[in-house]
Amino acid sequence: MRRFLTSAAFVCSAILAHADWQPLFNGKDLTKWSGDPRVWRVENGVIIGETNGTDKKIAANSFLIWQGGEPGDFELEYSARVTGNNSGVQYRSKVRDAATWSVGGYQMDLHPNATYLGMLYEEQGRGIACQRGQKVKLADKPEVTGTLEVPAVKLEEWNTYKIVAKGHVLQHFVNGKLAAEITDVDAAKRSAKGVIALQVHAGPSMKAEFKDIRLQETPAP
Repeated sequence: MRRFLTSAAFVCSAILAHADWQPLFNGKDLTKWSGDPRVWRVENGVIIGETNGTDKKIAANSFLIWQGGEPGDFELEYSARVTGNNSGVQYRSKVRDAATWSVGGYQMDLHPNATYLGMLYEEQGRGIACQRGQKVKLADKPEVTGTLEVPAVKLEEWNTYKIVAKGHVLQHFVNGKLAAEITDVDAAKRSAKGVIALQVHAGPSMKAEFKDIRLQETPAP
């Protein structure tokens, strides 16, 4: 009987953990999101950020900011495709200027260059902190402690991505494969919680598309 109850408790725990996943996008509009209405819209169940050289031109990187909280330890999953430039997903970040949708902090970079796709870039901070295919101990500058496989990926096609943040360890996954792992040992500069945001990048005209965005917050280690 005890073994049965233990097994039942395990199954119930697994079900509850799965139920904790929450969608961040309702598939219809930008409810709970804040961004420049010139560049962000929803079409066919997809969030689209698009810039050009005329009416949608931006002078600096601009973000669509989720208004639902400032998660600390979590898993974040989403699908994305990007053309024309690079994009990214901010997390544990800070809103620098709400009026201009300026955000700084950790970013999972969505870049056409294989070296940078899925890397950790600290927007308005330490810059390139961990390239794709690296394990890094991050202080003021990164120290590479290991290497990872780097499969070919086409940024302009739909791919799946995941961010796992647990304590001071950050992991980025591309199509189910660990792409970057960072242990942030800089107590003064690391971040324990913050906003989630989607990026459109200043420069050449671009289009970034996101869907199936969901979050599961987890207990701190």
